[in-house]
Amino acid sequence: MTTHAESIAMDVDSDHSSTSAKSDTSQVSFTNDYDTLPSSGPTSHAHIIDLGEYADIVKEDGTVKLQDAIVTTLFCISPDTLKSFLSPTVNNFKAIFGKKDIQLVVWRKGYEVFVGTYEHHTSLKIYRFEHVAGFLIGFDGSWHLKVTAGGACSNPKWPEIWAGKFDSYPGVSTMTVETEETEMAKRASALAESMLATKFWEYKTDVKTT
Repeated sequence: MTTHAESIAMDVDSDHSSTSAKSDTSQVSFTNDYDTLPSSGPTSHAHIIDLGEYADIVKEDGTVKLQDAIVTTLFCISPDTLKSFLSPTVNNFKAIFGKKDIQLVVWRKGYEVFVGTYEHHTSLKIYRFEHVAGFLIGFDGSWHLKVTAGGACSNPKWPEIWAGKFDSYPGVSTMTVETEETEMAKRASALAESMLATKFWEYKTDVKTT
């Protein structure tokens, strides 16, 4: 990394504060395929998206919530994968989708979740994240978006990535960190739509848990 004037922290504050149904706030339909994530759950909770219905709707900014895309992607790998992600007895869950080009990481430590799409620039020895988002999951199952960014570069070292050691890389990428809630939501939704459009669950996936 060349400069370290800006960085974003992934360690957010711990203020743990096949029937389908339409969401009250979007055109996206949800299923009841996973018992603990009902389609009728609050909008701040995660839901399994009805992908058949999703393919037919007109996409608008903010249509898809990132927590819904995350659990849907994991469920599409297998219900057991999603169960592991949601399990309170699994402290560390990390899934990496893909081996080249654009990859996806979904990483949970305790109640914190980090998700991002990235490219490995091997010649520069950096990861460039197109989209990055950090959540805190409340005890009641609600997801709270804490940080988002785009064009964020880092050393290819996962402990540094979790610690939020991101920055711009001159000539390659300029990092943007959203501070307004509406802009953060737009970034998160863009990442969600990218995840669903790419169908990362069809990629080779490496899942590790502790």
